Amino acid sequence: MKGFSILLSTVAIIIASVSLVMSTKTSGGKGSVEAALKENPKMVMDAIQAFQDQQRIAQEQAAAESLKKMSDDKNGIFVGPEKAAVTVVEFFDFSCGYCKRLAPAVEKVIADNPDVKFVFKPVSFVSPVSPYQAKASVAAFKQGKFAEFYKGVMEYNGRMTEASVDEIATSIGLDMDKYKKDLNSEEVSSLLAEVSSLSHNIGITGVPALYVNGKQAAAYSAEEIQNVINAAK
Repeated sequence: MKGFSILLSTVAIIIASVSLVMSTKTSGGKGSVEAALKENPKMVMDAIQAFQDQQRIAQEQAAAESLKKMSDDKNGIFVGPEKAAVTVVEFFDFSCGYCKRLAPAVEKVIADNPDVKFVFKPVSFVSPVSPYQAKASVAAFKQGKFAEFYKGVMEYNGRMTEASVDEIATSIGLDMDKYKKDLNSEEVSSLLAEVSSLSHNIGITGVPALYVNGKQAAAYSAEEIQNVINAAK
């Protein structure tokens, strides 16, 4: 809506500019402006195109900044070395069927590449329980057991509920008092809000979405992910 208002303002400025130019050349007034626009209707279309180009460039710049932030993130969930030559980022939803299918491949690639940093960005739009799963995953990460939690949730068969999530957290040996405290903390909520904002800025509309060193990777198997990693090394 904001963009549309700016677009209307841009067109209005163009028309006003034409009116001003015409007023200096003729006393024809409104009719002269209309005549000028009729003679050169492309003027307004060019203005609209210029506006769209500016919007596209601004969006690309915002996405580039977000991608850099994504790779440099020091506060999010990650597995592997804090600093690495290659960083793989996965946007995913614990309730996403495709993400569950990809999980074994992701786990294999992590095991095969101890020198690569794997960053996990849980989003929450597939299921009502998705936000709880995302918060629980951060709480598990804070106890050094994200990988175990990720595996437990992705391999779970049956209808997932908050109680199911807590059962997985218990099964991997988490301190449940600390787990609950972290899960409900403002810090965890803020971190996940940043993930949501980042996914929006980048333009993610579906998951899983993989990025290797800031570039989106169309890789949906362990072999394909490994090939992209090898190319980035």
